[in-house]
Amino acid sequence: MDKIGKGSLVGLLLTLIGLTILLVSSIPVTSSDEAINTSFAVSPGTTYGSPNVGTGYHTRILGKSVLKGEVNVEGDGIYFTATGYNSKHLENIYVTGRYSFRIDPADDLYTFTFDNTKGITESRVTFTLAEVWTRPRAIGSPPLFITALIGFFLFLVGLVTLTIIRLKS
Repeated sequence: MDKIGKGSLVGLLLTLIGLTILLVSSIPVTSSDEAINTSFAVSPGTTYGSPNVGTGYHTRILGKSVLKGEVNVEGDGIYFTATGYNSKHLENIYVTGRYSFRIDPADDLYTFTFDNTKGITESRVTFTLAEVWTRPRAIGSPPLFITALIGFFLFLVGLVTLTIIRLKS
């Protein structure tokens, strides 16, 4: 093989190896973190909400996330309200028993209010909230991030090599 043939082969291999490493490093990963898991009693004629513990949450910054929650009520029903981005569908929902909800996409700060002002007996509430988010595999893992950078570097070196050989011929 002449120099142009060997150089083209090296450039092509570097480009393919770099692209493969970069693509594998950017495969999305879904993670779920339990954000809130609390129980409390809401007396008749009162509301339970911010600034009480377990009634506020700020989403993560990296990646797209979804909030999944569940409200379990024992006793009289209560009115449940979530405030924050994309939560208009969760205003004054009357909950007796179990109620599951989803906020998709979720972003920024959320507060949750449990209203028993119209009730005549105490209601026992269990509230759980999980944030499910998707991010590229390399974000959040320093070794994979470095591997992705190496893959990107190899990809660029391969492209530059191919370009130089093409210009020389």
